[in-house]
Amino acid sequence: MKKIILGTVQFGLDYGINNNLGKPSFNDFCKILNFAYSNGIKFLDSAESYGNCHERIGKYHFTYPLNKFNIITKFSPDREDLPKNMVERVKKNIEILKVKNLYCYMFHSFFDFNSLFSKYKDELLLLKKNKLIKKIGVSIHSNHEINEVLKYKEIDLIQVPYNLLDNIKKRNKTFLKAKEMGIEIHTRSVFLQGLFFKEINSLRGNMRVFKKYLQNLNNIILDNNMDDVALNYAFDNKSIDAVLFGVDNLNHLRTNLKSLLIKNGLDNIFSKINEINFEEESMLNPVNWTK
Repeated sequence: MKKIILGTVQFGLDYGINNNLGKPSFNDFCKILNFAYSNGIKFLDSAESYGNCHERIGKYHFTYPLNKFNIITKFSPDREDLPKNMVERVKKNIEILKVKNLYCYMFHSFFDFNSLFSKYKDELLLLKKNKLIKKIGVSIHSNHEINEVLKYKEIDLIQVPYNLLDNIKKRNKTFLKAKEMGIEIHTRSVFLQGLFFKEINSLRGNMRVFKKYLQNLNNIILDNNMDDVALNYAFDNKSIDAVLFGVDNLNHLRTNLKSLLIKNGLDNIFSKINEINFEEESMLNPVNWTK
């Protein structure tokens, strides 16, 4: 399961359009991380803006010191309680998370990167030189943003959406360009915040635009489970180094890992999914959804 990164936003915030349970208790949180670690998942994705997620991860590492995860986390300029100096800020994050370093410290958006990279570049390179961070990254959304970020040789890693609608037709050229430049590619939104599991007729507001595409997906997938196909579709792309997904509970994680064992008969499904062209591209970003 080396290609899996476990997302943690739902451990620090109430997150996801299908999440009716809220944050898991610390005991349930530990069960999820213990199961993940014992099944070969060694990376967690977090952010300074994910509520008390850093503190919970740190408490977990203190409680289970042998289960040390590699941490990818994201800079949030709105956190007034963290040091302004980037070096001190990363050191503080490392202290809270109870790790020796960060696998990657990322800008949480292209806007933050575009606004702040020049300001913090020297400090980030110093952190990398001193091995407090291994990689400098950016979480981005559009192909335009990817192409802009690829102009900077200091960037080691990009995190970008990729799923059954935000698919190979949308991403293939930019992924190939990034790989040629030696950029590590992590993908997120494999379930598009749970949209793929919504009852089609329950969609309201501008989300009704998804109805015809979800019906098309249901017709393509037929007797297969949506979660099996969605996860395997992302894992099947050889350009992708790691796939990020979140879970609400332990059973959810077990189900997802079982899904990755299902391979037979998916190639024909994937070829049909590759032909889907979602035309309303702005709606692939959940920030634009209205209900």
